[in-house]
Amino acid sequence: MIVRLMLDARQPMFTVWGPQQILLYNEELLPILGTKHPSALGRPFLEVWREVADDMRPIVEAAYSGVATHMDDIMLMVDRNGVREETHFNFSFTPLRSEDESVDGFFCACTETTKAHADARDLTMQQDALSRSEAKWRTVFETLREGFLLGELIRDEFGRAVNWRYEEVNDAWYDLVGIPRGTATGRTIRDVVPGVEDEWIYEFARVVETGESSRFTRRVGTLDRWYEGMAQPMGGDRFTVIFVEVTDRIRRDRRQATLLTLGDELRGRSDLDTIITAAARCLADGLDVDRVGSGVVDSHEDTIDVRFDWCEAGMRSLVGRHSLKSFGSYIADLRRDMTVSIDDVHLDPRTSGREEEFEAIQTRSLLNLPVSFDGRLYAIVFANTRELHSWTDGELQFVQQVGDRVRVALARQRMEDAQRVLTQEMAHRMKNSLAMVQAIATQTLRQAETMEEGRLAIASRLGALARAQDILTLTSWEEADVGDVVRAAIEPHRVGGDRITINGSSYRLTSQQALGLSLAIHELATNAAKYGALSSDAGRVDISWSLADAAFTFRWIEHDGPPVTPPTRQGFGSKLIERIVGSYFSGTGRLQYDPGGVRFELVGAAAPSRMS
Repeated sequence: MIVRLMLDARQPMFTVWGPQQILLYNEELLPILGTKHPSALGRPFLEVWREVADDMRPIVEAAYSGVATHMDDIMLMVDRNGVREETHFNFSFTPLRSEDESVDGFFCACTETTKAHADARDLTMQQDALSRSEAKWRTVFETLREGFLLGELIRDEFGRAVNWRYEEVNDAWYDLVGIPRGTATGRTIRDVVPGVEDEWIYEFARVVETGESSRFTRRVGTLDRWYEGMAQPMGGDRFTVIFVEVTDRIRRDRRQATLLTLGDELRGRSDLDTIITAAARCLADGLDVDRVGSGVVDSHEDTIDVRFDWCEAGMRSLVGRHSLKSFGSYIADLRRDMTVSIDDVHLDPRTSGREEEFEAIQTRSLLNLPVSFDGRLYAIVFANTRELHSWTDGELQFVQQVGDRVRVALARQRMEDAQRVLTQEMAHRMKNSLAMVQAIATQTLRQAETMEEGRLAIASRLGALARAQDILTLTSWEEADVGDVVRAAIEPHRVGGDRITINGSSYRLTSQQALGLSLAIHELATNAAKYGALSSDAGRVDISWSLADAAFTFRWIEHDGPPVTPPTRQGFGSKLIERIVGSYFSGTGRLQYDPGGVRFELVGAAAPSRMS
């Protein structure tokens, strides 16, 4: 009956019978036997399963002694296809008794669980791998320097997106937004960032509704921060955002743009007011402050006249005249051309004790840019905030760059003004020089007996004029030392030895005086070489000048030359010496024809500022 039951069953079964422990089995056991079938049929059980005989022998012996055994998920290394395999079984050994209650064998119903065990093991391994992967990606998620969020849209009864909820955010999100960690998940954007711009909802709604990613660069006004990143759809109303903060870059780019604009505006600006107004507008565009303005400094009155300012709503204007002493000792730093930045006027030693004055103008932090030139403070460009503000290196560098451009503009203005004055002065001097040349040519030709004589005289006098002009060019045509003028004028007439002596202290002549004296010396030397002391080997000339009793005196005295007789007529040279030269010195020029030698004396008023 047991054999019939076994053969009809659809579960793997086998019977072990008799003292030889002969193995009988049904068809369902064949996959377990593998290549052991058909030779296993009718052979001893432990011989068929010799590779697991040591494991099975105690169970077999227990069955033959009348003890039933049930085991679940027993692992056996079975050889069934020529290779030992790890197998798992559930089985029960039931003793088979004869009528006298002796045990003749045992019956076994078994189920192989190898595949289920392997599947369970694979599942466990997969779960472990998944856990490790999740832990890995959680670590990556939390250590990202970029902010990351998973959000879900919230819609109104009409299906319109009106808000969204944070489902997940990483630590970097909190740091970049400036919100305490762990306070965002489960809350909405409007709760977390009150007053957030609607575009932060509409942008991500478009991503969800179009199914297309979107890049953005946008400011959160209430946080005063700029962010750049990408939003991507995640299915349904969910989306992800990864982003970085770019506030510093945006501000840096904005400041660079304002500096370029300032450079363009300063081109062609020629007065202080327009230059400092342009600088103030540049600060207003490049700094996030409550008030920016500029004013001109009156050093004698120690005041500033604020002529322009730009103020945020609720911030009072400072246009008008103010005492510089009212706001602390930092004015001394401005006079030294130092930019002043004060984070807190209550704490800075330069402004502490002036709280009431600063409260009256709604100022807690300030930044002042001095506009100085040649060691003098001309104007101030300022920026104020009503709340505490720590000035950053970027802000201070930007203000310094504005100051550099203002200084360049002022230097250009000064240079252009100086060039304009120089051009006008050169035009005036050119007219004077041409008038002198014209007078020399006209008078010389009028008194010359021959054309050749006139030509030579004109050339000689123009040469003297040119030498004087050479001296003046070394001092930008402002003035020349009398000693340099005398030596340059007399040099072409020097002969051997020390027949010409020059003696006198340093004294600065005006350009017209230098030209006139140079021509006078030339005329005196020319006459001396033709008719006077320099026409003979023994003749000498003493040239001297002096300063006394606020008067300048110049003398030319000839000695040991041929006897002197007064000329029968006064020529152009004599007129030049006595009249023109005398008028240039606001005094008199007198020419005497003494028998012992020609004498010339020029007496004029001395300018105290030019005395040495």
